[in-house]
Amino acid sequence: MTEMNDKTVVADLVLGDGREIYLNMREITLGEYRSLFDRQQTPEQEDLVLARVAGLTLEEYRTLPLPDWRQLTLRFFEKSREPLAEKN
Repeated sequence: MTEMNDKTVVADLVLGDGREIYLNMREITLGEYRSLFDRQQTPEQEDLVLARVAGLTLEEYRTLPLPDWRQLTLRFFEKSREPLAEKN
């Protein structure tokens, strides 16, 4: 949990080593998002996009334990489908 712009923000996920990850969906373009579903895109290209959204270096992303990677990937796709604003 952290303070951002006078609001308390809860981490999107907590890695096994205790690091809090805040997925910044403003770090990905529509084209990059669509390319995640393109079979011709290389794993390195996909890794770069997801690492950037998670605020990780490529090395940090690639050395995540498999359960952390799965949790990050799942949360990314969940967040990509969430409404942009809370309903009143």
